[in-house]
Amino acid sequence: MKLPDSISTDLARRTFLGQAGIGFGSAALLSLLGRDALGAGIDTSYSGLPGFPHHKQRIKRVIFLCMAGGPSHLETFDYKPKLDELDGQPMPESFTKGQPIAQLQGQQLKVQGHLTKFKRHGQGGQYISDFLPWTAKMADDLCIVRSMLTEQINHDPAHTFMNTGTA
Repeated sequence: MKLPDSISTDLARRTFLGQAGIGFGSAALLSLLGRDALGAGIDTSYSGLPGFPHHKQRIKRVIFLCMAGGPSHLETFDYKPKLDELDGQPMPESFTKGQPIAQLQGQQLKVQGHLTKFKRHGQGGQYISDFLPWTAKMADDLCIVRSMLTEQINHDPAHTFMNTGTA
């Protein structure tokens, strides 16, 4: 069986060693530089990364929720008014064109709007859906990251991209 080029390249021993070598090389260089490395001589009395941040920390813990199979971001914290505008209309081709997903081929896809309402909460005005009424009461205590972006529209590659930076 002949593998597609993208898979065979990913599995090639030479590719693995070349990419892994960058990581191994960086670790070796850091070990050799020792005291002359970036950050040497910086006051490390604060915990965390040497020299970062330059002020005393206030945050003690971080809870990272990676909910594979959990509620959609579009039904919890990620308000998209355009979804409601396009509800029931055919999916714009620009979203699916060139996506190698067999389930999309030849299908008449329609846009699904939000299943619930969103309201602004807290002093910062965080959009939180009505599905999370108790969480909404703590809006000012939350840090919601909305800066992630991917061109992947399928769950598995998008999830991999979110956690590793590559799909």
